[in-house]
Amino acid sequence: MVSTVAMKFIKPVIFAMLAVIAGIFLILGSRQNTSDVPPGFTVVEYWEKWVGNEATQMRIIVDDFNRTVGHDKKIYVRYLSMTDIDQKTLISIAAGVPPDITGTWDTQIAQFAAIGAVERLDDLAKARGITKDYYLPVYWDGCSYEGHLYALISTPGVVALLYNKQIFADCAPQLRAAGLDPDQPPRTLDEFDRYAAVFDLKDKDGRLQRAGYLPLQSWYIPQLGLWFGADIFDAENHRMMLDSPAMLNTFEWIKSFSTRIGGQTLLNFQNAMGNTFDSPQNPFLAGKLVMQQQGPWMANYIAHLKPSFSQLLMPTSEEWKLKDRASNYGWGVAPFPSAVPDMENVSYDPFDALMIPAGAKHKNEAFEFLAYVNQQDVAEKICTLHCKNCQLRHVSEEFLTHHPNPYIAIYQQLAASPNAHCVPVCAIWPEIYKELLDSAQAVTLGEEPAVALKLAQQRMAERYDRFITLERRREQLGIN
Repeated sequence: MVSTVAMKFIKPVIFAMLAVIAGIFLILGSRQNTSDVPPGFTVVEYWEKWVGNEATQMRIIVDDFNRTVGHDKKIYVRYLSMTDIDQKTLISIAAGVPPDITGTWDTQIAQFAAIGAVERLDDLAKARGITKDYYLPVYWDGCSYEGHLYALISTPGVVALLYNKQIFADCAPQLRAAGLDPDQPPRTLDEFDRYAAVFDLKDKDGRLQRAGYLPLQSWYIPQLGLWFGADIFDAENHRMMLDSPAMLNTFEWIKSFSTRIGGQTLLNFQNAMGNTFDSPQNPFLAGKLVMQQQGPWMANYIAHLKPSFSQLLMPTSEEWKLKDRASNYGWGVAPFPSAVPDMENVSYDPFDALMIPAGAKHKNEAFEFLAYVNQQDVAEKICTLHCKNCQLRHVSEEFLTHHPNPYIAIYQQLAASPNAHCVPVCAIWPEIYKELLDSAQAVTLGEEPAVALKLAQQRMAERYDRFITLERRREQLGIN
């Protein structure tokens, strides 16, 4: 075991190595496309997490900026796409060579703000008319930490119910026999459970071949409590609430699937699916998962991986002839039903964030780009390209009618609902997220929900207390 004294010497060495790597990375990145920078222009370094099509689509926005606003104000945004951006950003800040803009996730905002890793944007935003009234409330809240603005949005999302209309129709007799309407999605959680049970299908050996819904197949297991009225974290009082009655109800519901189907059977089914989200074997596209929680971007994946699923009557390019675009689609979207009576239009609303790292050399110029991305026409353009809803309170009719997702108005309405929720504003949320994922799997395999959540509460409360203690020491020492 390495002693405490030894660690005091080892940590600076590790840090120095990371700092050198960050410096080299920045230098290599800054040498790209130097010939494209007009003389006399301020270069803004923008690091973004996206790869593939999403990265290419954001490059369109960057090029638009450089050609218009950037040209007029002599600002040139140099854009780099990369993986592990959260780690690389923190390393570059510590090394004193941060980018001017970092494109990360909403889950990093509270963490970065709490440790002083990003700049406050209140004054810059206000000067450009970007205020709480400009954004939908759920997204403004997600960009803020302890009363201050630390990020703006590049693209947002909304989690809703996605369902296979064709399987609903195929199972119409069974649904009607169960007192359910095959032409409508479930409206309450009780109805949802009954629909799911009808769709579950096993072979003669008891292996699951099709599932109505699987909690463990969701990307949003830690947020499921929102549909049960749970608050995971009390930001005002800095208190974990992982073992609250509403969270217990949530995990009892998760367990009900393994009680009905069998925990190992569920895990075997899920493991057989593998990592197939971006492939034709995606369980929803393959008809092996009938209902799921997903965002508006799924329309892009369906169009790419299973185009016939979105062209039942005619090619997508001609669907404008239809009175109802949705009739051309074998899948539908609706609010995911709530477990709480009269609590409607509940949603979880994640987003991609743009922040200015602490120590950035060109803060004002960087914010020019952030403000540009949040102009209505530009925001609608990138959100359309990424097949997502928009973060702004007001969107154009053109955005709603010509969006590649025919259900975008449903997503937009959910984001505007008073029951829309952003990521919990907690500096250790990534750790809580993993803890709740592990707890859900343990419950699926037989652990009692009350036991799993009590342990999660203890571990995360202790972890958060340690974090707060360290941050208070940092503040006392004046470390930024």
